Amino acid sequence: MFRKVHIRLTLLFTAVCTLVIAVMSGLYLYISRVSLRDSGYMSFRTDIASFSASLSDSRVISQNRINSVRNNYSYGFYIYDNDRPLQFTADAAASDGGLIDSIRQEFSADIMKLRYTGSVSSEIVSFSRGGKNYYVGIICLKGDNSFTEIYITDSLDRETKQFRSLLSKFIVIILSAAAALFIFSYFFTRRLLLPIKKTHEQQAHFIAAASHEIRNPVNTIISALDAMDSSEGQQQKDFADIARKEGRRLTLLTEDLLTLARSDNGSLTARTAPTELDTLLLDCCEAFTAPAREKDISIDIKLPDENVPEAEVDAERIKQVISVILSNAVSYTPRGGRIEAVYTADRSWHRIRISDSGSGIPDEDKERIFDRFYRADPSREDRSHFGLGLAIAKEITDLHNGTITAEDSPLGGASFVISLPAKE
Repeated sequence: MFRKVHIRLTLLFTAVCTLVIAVMSGLYLYISRVSLRDSGYMSFRTDIASFSASLSDSRVISQNRINSVRNNYSYGFYIYDNDRPLQFTADAAASDGGLIDSIRQEFSADIMKLRYTGSVSSEIVSFSRGGKNYYVGIICLKGDNSFTEIYITDSLDRETKQFRSLLSKFIVIILSAAAALFIFSYFFTRRLLLPIKKTHEQQAHFIAAASHEIRNPVNTIISALDAMDSSEGQQQKDFADIARKEGRRLTLLTEDLLTLARSDNGSLTARTAPTELDTLLLDCCEAFTAPAREKDISIDIKLPDENVPEAEVDAERIKQVISVILSNAVSYTPRGGRIEAVYTADRSWHRIRISDSGSGIPDEDKERIFDRFYRADPSREDRSHFGLGLAIAKEITDLHNGTITAEDSPLGGASFVISLPAKE
């Protein structure tokens, strides 16, 4: 699934970026073409004006001047004297496919006007023929008993070649950019999808682990109920107790899953209020005095001697975090062991450190123990724990903009440090 999404995102990203580049290039090419046309027209107009001015000064058109114009400019050059072409004009007209004849026919009315405008008159017109565009300069010289017409044509071949060269370069650039964008987007989208893929894998693992954890108490309840049908008296009551106990476990698991689901969809909230964390810690430790006494475990509490400011927290949720850590400490501390709870505070942080004298947590597991359904020592699996407590504790501390970390304990086991920001 992710491979298909990866390829589709790569192609989409490449196509969109290439389209944007192509559109911008098209606009630039259009502006360049208009600029080339305008520049060519201005250059042609300047040449025609210069040639007309030279004819105004000298009414004689020598063969040397004709040859100079034909050699120095890439223009077509035609001269008619009293509507009769000169010899080189007749030769050029025979090889241009009737271009000059079409021009004279198209602009016959303009030519007649120019004949009677002045001694030397000129005009520039645009002409299209066979899909090609031309600029045509028409110059009329009026004599006493004659008319001389000079036609100068520019086929715009230079502008067309320049534009085609520019177009071919842009095509190469666009294709190269498309290839580069494809390579970049391939690695970029793959990296972009990594967090989503990781989240999907975590979700799949979460669902599989949750299904496994739910299946165990459900199967036990069904087995106990089936056994009740063929039992009597005290045995039937024992099976009912088993079913009831597993039902409570299933309820606790459901509540934990709902808490994590609320955290995932952003609906897990904290109702903060000024709270005395030292009192909260005392209440939590007192709640675990009985199970600790059953294993002959001592719980030592160390609080600041001076008064400390209250913390702005959700008391119930922070109590849940402390309870999770104390529950794990009681479960994994051997008989006759020791648990120590220390509370400190300064201007920036409130810190609660809970340490035990258990077997500790390996360094490679210190980060992963906050993952859902993860147990650092599966061989010591406790049926009262689902591997969700520390994950919930981390979600709650994150909700309070705090942190929870696992460290080595000075007592020989593990230490969990809850850090909560102090009120400003």
